[in-house]
Amino acid sequence: MDNKYEGLRRATLLIASTLTVMAGAIIAPALPQISKEFSHIQGAELLSRLVLTLPALFMAILAPLAGFFIDRSGRKTVLLISLILYAIAGTSGLYLNSLEAILVGRAFLGIAVGGLITTVITLIGDYFEGDQRSRFVGIQAAFAGMGGLVFISSGGVLADIHWRLPFAIYVTSLIVWVMAIISIYEPLKATLKSTDSHDDKPSVVKMPSVAFLICGVALFSAIVFYMIPVQMPFMLNAMEGISNTEIGFAIAFVNVASVTTSLNYGKVKRRLSFEAIMGVVYLTVFTGFFIISRSESYIMMIVGIAISGLGFGLMMPNINLWMISVAPPSLRGRMVGYLNTALFFGMFISPVAIQPLIAISSLYNSFFLIGLIMLIFAAMFFTLPQIVKKRDVSRINDLNGADDI
Repeated sequence: MDNKYEGLRRATLLIASTLTVMAGAIIAPALPQISKEFSHIQGAELLSRLVLTLPALFMAILAPLAGFFIDRSGRKTVLLISLILYAIAGTSGLYLNSLEAILVGRAFLGIAVGGLITTVITLIGDYFEGDQRSRFVGIQAAFAGMGGLVFISSGGVLADIHWRLPFAIYVTSLIVWVMAIISIYEPLKATLKSTDSHDDKPSVVKMPSVAFLICGVALFSAIVFYMIPVQMPFMLNAMEGISNTEIGFAIAFVNVASVTTSLNYGKVKRRLSFEAIMGVVYLTVFTGFFIISRSESYIMMIVGIAISGLGFGLMMPNINLWMISVAPPSLRGRMVGYLNTALFFGMFISPVAIQPLIAISSLYNSFFLIGLIMLIFAAMFFTLPQIVKKRDVSRINDLNGADDI
């Protein structure tokens, strides 16, 4: 590794990670006002939600293509282009006067974020190995949580002044662009062709099967995670006397709580498998969602959001490291691209996927029902490692028996 700008390089990757968090959620507090501003348009309430989630659709569509260019053209080129597009597309809500035009701008923002986060995660896999990689992935998630607190809370304050002002914060990507120009370097091709050194390299389970499982977990987890920024503004706005600033603070609290568990992810990973950690994640988020579904006050909402955040703090570093660990270095960009497709598509369809539950019950009960599904999945993940271990032992015994013949 080129150590000349190592500190700046780490800072660049960490700050870039916060940009992916703020890409959608920063404008969450302004959603009710955007809906009112364009209330004359048919379906304005749903379209206003798409202002938040539409970037995720284009992240999902373009992430594999970004991964292809990352592996073929280089990490740094894709990163720099993505940061420029991020600033241009992100600030478009400041000056565009129609909801349709704003949605187009959000689509281009999604393209930028797809390239940005795929490059960042790929570079983490390139620059770090073993325990150092696990620790940095945890720090990255924690840093994203802290950035989310700052940016989303700021978005709430600015939304109270005018709904357009949160869009101005997207210009901060230009600062990261300058940092990336100075510090980011391309990994040597020889390094990319080498074999990763990690503790979780699959031996019996083939990589395509594991990658498919990881993408499925990412898809469902993203649907669940985005329930808070998408649905919570409308739940809190229905409470008497709750301002946009308070809405922004409440949503940002998921990031505050996630920092604690993200910072300790490396320690957790040394003790638990990827599957067991997902079990802990879903069990924790179930507890938070149960509290949210029964909350009648602003304070109890924050408690439920905070407990959910503890689980989400382990979720992202675990999913990212899981995929990095099974991906060959020369294909890492593409594999991370597929993972981001699952994550971003889950974010995009979150309001659509949850809407039937809201229709047959209520917004509050939808959190409870999703929580029950997570509880079932948690039980499955806690038992999955034992099932795989027994199957591996059985196969080894069969092979040994065949050798004796």
